[in-house]
Amino acid sequence: MSTDEGTYSGADSAFRGLFANRVGIARAREILNVLMESPFFYRDDDLDLFETLRRRRSVFADFFQSFYGWELYVDTQVARLIKPKVYNSELNPTQRHIFRLSGRNEFVLFVLLLEFHQRQADEQNLDLETCDEVRFVLGDFIEFAFRRYRDELSDDDSVPEDKLFDHCRALFTKLELYRFIAVRQREGEVKEKGLRYGFTRTGKDDVLYALLPGLRCYRAEALNQLDFDPKAVVDGDVSDPAKSDTAELADTEWTQLSAQVTELDENKDE
Repeated sequence: MSTDEGTYSGADSAFRGLFANRVGIARAREILNVLMESPFFYRDDDLDLFETLRRRRSVFADFFQSFYGWELYVDTQVARLIKPKVYNSELNPTQRHIFRLSGRNEFVLFVLLLEFHQRQADEQNLDLETCDEVRFVLGDFIEFAFRRYRDELSDDDSVPEDKLFDHCRALFTKLELYRFIAVRQREGEVKEKGLRYGFTRTGKDDVLYALLPGLRCYRAEALNQLDFDPKAVVDGDVSDPAKSDTAELADTEWTQLSAQVTELDENKDE
């Protein structure tokens, strides 16, 4: 704004033209910052701001589309920004601030978690489109993962139990960072020794996790597309290519799964 002339700059005028009458300048800035501060903006983060975003979704969508070429996804529980294109071709995936699975074991466990998410919702009679979280005991997922590995792999190819615990811990640490899951309760020795102890045979039943709404932006159907072949997967994209209320495929500024399916013999030395 020019204080001498009492007029606004072009950018400021455009911003005010979008938000001043329909949202309010201060509130619009709050919502824009919240959307860009983490991969997901959940309804429970700030109910008032989230409901304003939902009511004025089209205004915010116009802003991101016009100024950045980004898409805005909003449903009843979660909002996220979708960045369809990477403009700096010199950046490789490890240099970008995105969610990336490291290796085939993390990928397989993530896909299994998507399947487990749906099963837990069915067992608990929860509607994933409206519920704010799905809670589960860590030991239940560990047992589910062991069973699926045993069902799909021979004894020679099966992952040792201690290794699977390690892979689960690494994945869950990453998922918690990117707000796919959250720890809700620790009991027994886990409370005394720390969360790491939960990823052991004796501690796995003493941790309660919550699967958060951002997880349903991805889909377990990718498991069938890959025929659950852990040996043939290094990294994988399990986003849904269909635009819907619960899933979208797009590269995002923060949340992307790298799509790369290769043969095992190409990665023997990894």
